[in-house]
Amino acid sequence: ARYPSLVASWWENSGALLRFHDYPQVLWPYLRSTNLMERFIREVRRGTKVRDHKFPKGEAVYKLLYLESERQEGRWAERRLKGFAEVQEVLEGMLRERYAPRTQTLTPMYTSKPP
Repeated sequence: ARYPSLVASWWENSGALLRFHDYPQVLWPYLRSTNLMERFIREVRRGTKVRDHKFPKGEAVYKLLYLESERQEGRWAERRLKGFAEVQEVLEGMLRERYAPRTQTLTPMYTSKPP
């Protein structure tokens, strides 16, 4: 291989890289997409360029990240992904299955009354 360390890394992390296969196929395109993350990173970079990398304390960087994430969340909160109506039922079914009320009989710790 031309890049043996890259191939080794992909091989070692193949389980995590292909995790989207654990979900229904209709969800795969949404799980593989990194558009939202790329947009977030682009906006953070833009914010740091405007400030010319002048952060008085390390804490200021965290504030910038927080404010940008709040801004992005506001922009994307009401927006639906293209084709989301098709996968909404699948997601709701998965959530119902995962968080279905469980009936469980509790067995007492003591078989006889404590003294």
